[in-house]
Amino acid sequence: MKKNLKKLSSLALSLLLVFTLCVTASAADISSEKAGIIAVTDAGFTSAEVSYLNVKTEYENGSKVFDVSFIAFNGDGSYTEYDYEIKASDGRILEKDIDKERSKNQQVPIADNNDIGIEQAKRIALEYFGVAAEEAKCFRVKKDYDDGRSVYEVEFCKPYTEKFSCEVASSDGLVRDAEKEYVKGIFDKLELFFEVLFWSLFNS
Repeated sequence: MKKNLKKLSSLALSLLLVFTLCVTASAADISSEKAGIIAVTDAGFTSAEVSYLNVKTEYENGSKVFDVSFIAFNGDGSYTEYDYEIKASDGRILEKDIDKERSKNQQVPIADNNDIGIEQAKRIALEYFGVAAEEAKCFRVKKDYDDGRSVYEVEFCKPYTEKFSCEVASSDGLVRDAEKEYVKGIFDKLELFFEVLFWSLFNS
């Protein structure tokens, strides 16, 4: 009995240490706004010169990163897409992808004044899959463009059994490309457990 209590005490202390380290690291992180500025500046623009700037928080191997995306319109009617991955702890650029394969004959995204917004896109995705808001964790919402249409890419999970993803049109809330994945196996469940843990720590 004493051995079991010692093991539980050690586990509790370990979890407390992990929590303390995570909170301390989070306090020193750059903001999402700063991450956006770093990416836009690296691309040679100012915030006023780009469109559809979107910053999404991700976690890779327990480390917090920002996925930054935006587009810049070119003089010939085309546009270029920029995607950056920035380390939250020090603002270092980990990856960047520049898609210049856009011709002036392709459809260019047009700003939509009737954008439903991120929160509405979340609600629509939850209703589509029949998941209650209090059951959903690990929300990731990113604004993207598909054939010139503005969409929200929504991902979330239901601990510790299912993962969901879909696209929600920003103009009318139409859902497409919906997928539901059942989490099977001890390692997949463990991976999802830590994903939910880190998401809960940084989104509380």
